[in-house]
Amino acid sequence: MNTTPRAFPVKIRQLEALESRLSPAHKEFSAIKTEVKRSRAGWRGEISMDYFYSQLDLPRQHYFVHQLRLPRNMGFFQMDTLLLTKYFFLILEIKNLAGTLTFDHEHQQLLRTQGDQQEVFADPVLQAQQQAASLKAWLHAHYSSSPPIYTYAVMTNENSVLRNAAPHPLHRQIIRPPALRQILQDFFAKERCHSLNAEVNTYVVALKKAHRPAIFSAMEKYELSRVDLKNGVFCPVCACIMEWRHGKWVCSRCGHVSRDAHRKALEDYALLVSPHITSGECQTYLHLPVINTAQRLLQKMNLTHSGGTKARKYHLEALIKAM
Repeated sequence: MNTTPRAFPVKIRQLEALESRLSPAHKEFSAIKTEVKRSRAGWRGEISMDYFYSQLDLPRQHYFVHQLRLPRNMGFFQMDTLLLTKYFFLILEIKNLAGTLTFDHEHQQLLRTQGDQQEVFADPVLQAQQQAASLKAWLHAHYSSSPPIYTYAVMTNENSVLRNAAPHPLHRQIIRPPALRQILQDFFAKERCHSLNAEVNTYVVALKKAHRPAIFSAMEKYELSRVDLKNGVFCPVCACIMEWRHGKWVCSRCGHVSRDAHRKALEDYALLVSPHITSGECQTYLHLPVINTAQRLLQKMNLTHSGGTKARKYHLEALIKAM
């Protein structure tokens, strides 16, 4: 299967780090916790599709591109998954929602009911169609012709119940993952007379080059500052604050011992506060007794650094990229 590699979203890593370092009493804590849950569910839904992609009978010239974000007019548009073949392109808008899902296409909305709670979402079919219109415009601006572009909304949660508020043609574009096989077989049979002038890889290279990843800051979104965050090294077993004793981290609650628990704390710092840190900042952040300990810990991590001895900054970007 030809596909772009998936990377765990930095957005989720930021949100999870923020959830762990914000007091549960903070006014934004509940909203952040909800966003973590939704973002995690969306990610699970997307990666769950990889199994179904691997089971498809596809021609040699095909390519899956995930989370593609392209410029359009004064903004951007993004697609969960784009399948490129020699005969057609296919956009998949993937949703991993539990509960009873009622698609109200007449009012361009999706209603989710769980117990006595109801939430309103945008119509995923219309979302995919808007993406197709934007992609077609982008292709026309760069190529003399473009292939047919199809769209589907894929509901990946096996525990959801799908309903239609009223009969509507758009409801045919809502599918479960196993339906993808027959749909693609029908498209290949239908579109074989429409073949791209260029190789599929030509389009893939151009699209990847035009891709512009979204820049997300959880701190900015929730209007938080450094003082809102809890300092310290969290125990990986019980989440209690650990203490530095005789060259190792010790949890006074559960007794867990670690020599590198500070690594996760510094990842959180890089994700939320700054991509670099000084020894003094590190001492305060990790609750270390002396600055020399902070210096030794940072030096042992083999981080790149800049500046003189007194104003040296250790660069933490590698900790983010390592995951």
